[in-house]
Amino acid sequence: MIAFTGVPGYSCGVVPRAVPKEAAKRRRERLAELIAALGAARGGRVTQREFAASIGREQGTVAAILGGHRSLGGDVMLAVVQAYGLPADYFDARLRPDPRPFARAAARGVPSLAPARASEPTAASSLGIDAALEDVVEALRPDLAVAVALRAVRRAGSPRPPREWLRLAVGAQGALQRGRLIEWYDRVVGEAAGDRPGTVSPSRARRRDTA
Repeated sequence: MIAFTGVPGYSCGVVPRAVPKEAAKRRRERLAELIAALGAARGGRVTQREFAASIGREQGTVAAILGGHRSLGGDVMLAVVQAYGLPADYFDARLRPDPRPFARAAARGVPSLAPARASEPTAASSLGIDAALEDVVEALRPDLAVAVALRAVRRAGSPRPPREWLRLAVGAQGALQRGRLIEWYDRVVGEAAGDRPGTVSPSRARRRDTA
């Protein structure tokens, strides 16, 4: 069994324990503070929908946590910690952390959370480099295997908005930690190939070659 030890109270394949009331309240408050700090760093409010997309979750999940109807459990906490480069004990540390440095770093590095500005053509785009993807890689600094997989997805598909690259980066990092990065890559590329008639996904191609 593979266990995630970076975030307290979370392990893969184990039914999560109920979060104590005091811990649930503390985590909810720190999540709200982080979202508020992201809005301040951007110069405008960050919506629950935007934040949920940035960590690869549904808006309803974030709304339920902030509304006190659901605890911030290990899976969502891991996604937030990975997406924003937070310390592993950010939500459970005895001393209250300051979210502003992490929010400023996110606003600088993740286009979807950055202050709005006019887009300009760059030399990178003329070379076929996806600036949105590279911004996300620079902001999250994932494992090398994840960065390579994301760039391979870009070469195999079409440009994606920054928010989508952020969602994919979090998903790829989780897949790597579960030892399923290849399966993740095949699925993402296969989904993209489904939009292009006559295109065969890598997994289907392998099955056809071995038949």
